Amino acid sequence: MPLYGQIVIGPPGSGKTTYCNGMQQYLRAIHRECLVVNLDPANESFGVNGDSSSSSYNRSTEDDTDVNNDTNREEDTDDSHLPYDTILDVTKDIINLESVMTQLHLGPNGGLVYCMEYIEQHLTHLLSLLTERLSALDTPTYLLFDLPG
Repeated sequence: MPLYGQIVIGPPGSGKTTYCNGMQQYLRAIHRECLVVNLDPANESFGVNGDSSSSSYNRSTEDDTDVNNDTNREEDTDDSHLPYDTILDVTKDIINLESVMTQLHLGPNGGLVYCMEYIEQHLTHLLSLLTERLSALDTPTYLLFDLPG
C-alpha cells in the first residue's frame, strides 16, 4: 500500500503544530484519515494541572539500547498533550527534552541537540514502531510529520 503525506518544517514558533492540527481537521472533514508523526522532542506533555511530565527518557548507561519504556502501547489519543491525533509521538515513545535537560543538566539548545542525535541513533527503532502501527490500521492513512524548529 503506498503512503502519502507531508513533512512539515520551519523555524521555532512558526506554526508547524498548528498547521498539522488544521490539516488533520481538514482532511477528516473531507473523509480522509490522517494521523501525525510528532518528531519534536520539545513538544512536552502536560498533566491536568499544567505540570510537565517527563515520560520516556530513561538512559542508565552510555551503551543504552532500550529507548522505549512502553513498546506495546496502542495509539494514544485520549490523554495526548498535542492538539492532533498521533500514530507516533517521539516524546512518549523515544525521548523528550524535559527529561534530557533534567537528567543530563543541559540547557534547551544542548538538550535538543542531544535528543536529535539520540533519535538519529535509534532511527531503526522509530521506523519499526511506525511500520508496526501503520500495518495495524485497516484504512489508508495520510501522514503528517511534525518536525522540530
